Amino acid sequence: MMNKKIFILLVLLFFSGSLCAQLAEDEISYQELISLNQDTPFSDAINALEIMSSQFEGKKIINISSFSGVIGIPIKETYWKNALYLITKYNDLTIEDLPGSYIIKDPIAVEEEKPEITPDTKQVKISSIFFKADKSVLNNIGIDWSTLFDGKVVASVNFQGSGVSRDIFNATAATKLESGDISIDINTLFSILESHQKGTIIARPSLIVISGKTGQIQVGQDFSVKKKDEAGNITDEFFQTGVIMTVTPTVVEDGEKEAIHLIASVQKSSATPGELSTIVNKSESTTEVLLYDGEETVIGGLYDTDETVTRVGIPILKDLPWWIFGIRYIAGSKRYETNVREMIVIIKAEISKPVDERRKTAQSTQQQIQEHRIQNQETQELFKTDEDYNDKKNK
Repeated sequence: MMNKKIFILLVLLFFSGSLCAQLAEDEISYQELISLNQDTPFSDAINALEIMSSQFEGKKIINISSFSGVIGIPIKETYWKNALYLITKYNDLTIEDLPGSYIIKDPIAVEEEKPEITPDTKQVKISSIFFKADKSVLNNIGIDWSTLFDGKVVASVNFQGSGVSRDIFNATAATKLESGDISIDINTLFSILESHQKGTIIARPSLIVISGKTGQIQVGQDFSVKKKDEAGNITDEFFQTGVIMTVTPTVVEDGEKEAIHLIASVQKSSATPGELSTIVNKSESTTEVLLYDGEETVIGGLYDTDETVTRVGIPILKDLPWWIFGIRYIAGSKRYETNVREMIVIIKAEISKPVDERRKTAQSTQQQIQEHRIQNQETQELFKTDEDYNDKKNK
């Protein structure tokens, strides 16, 4: 890597010398020359060059690249435009010369060769459940999400309590274990939490993704932020909010063994418009697991806090207007409640049937329909033959 940098540096210096020799003929003033240390931050170097560009050429230098290091190359009494090209080229950046500006961009990524998709290409069905529940209730129930298997989880329920714990322990779908814990179906668990208003199912989205490709599920809405481009035109830039799940499943094969390498990311976000800017509250969780066909995994740890203010006290009197002798302050008070809710995302991955198998099934159905039609035609012809025979006999 170092040898490559040295080679590039020598080539750039060679071309720089050639350019300076050519530009010398055009009588460049001393004010158009710039010197920079190789440890100069890239942003500082661009700011200095932009001042010179605006002064001598009337152009802005706009940096939209993601590079944030040092320039890495010494610049000594070099024509500012040459220095601009040297710095960008040395750091593998591209520069676009427009009528009113120079735009510095990240290098154009070379697209990788896409794998060929054939009728035998595997597909993966992703099924998911987005469930939100009170964090304190989940802690009291003592659910161990790492035990999720075949749609069931193990919970250390305090059955001596009341309400949710008792109903879960007494559920018909619950299996008592020797350790004293119980194994309960997640659908039954969610139904009990919903019945006690301690949780709710947000959505049950599903999708089918080609192996190695990326799929996305969004439960929410987009919002836009108005921006002004270089020409002064106002445009809308859209951002996604809500619950967003991105999955990339890849079928891994080893002989007759098949597994699903799943990369999943879940994001929960909301936008709060402000006078000057829009605030986006976001929490995100990512996992990378290896699953067998039909196995489930869980993503948790996405929290949000609901703060509610309720007024308690003597009915009617606590809600009187303040100007009625201040009775409302004597008869009532405000109660502040903070409720932390956790979102649990359960993901199930299943390898779909290949196209050939689905096609054969479809052909089999078509053949059955065709055979049924042929049988109907034979039956009609049989009855028609009997009617002709009877007519001849009567005559």
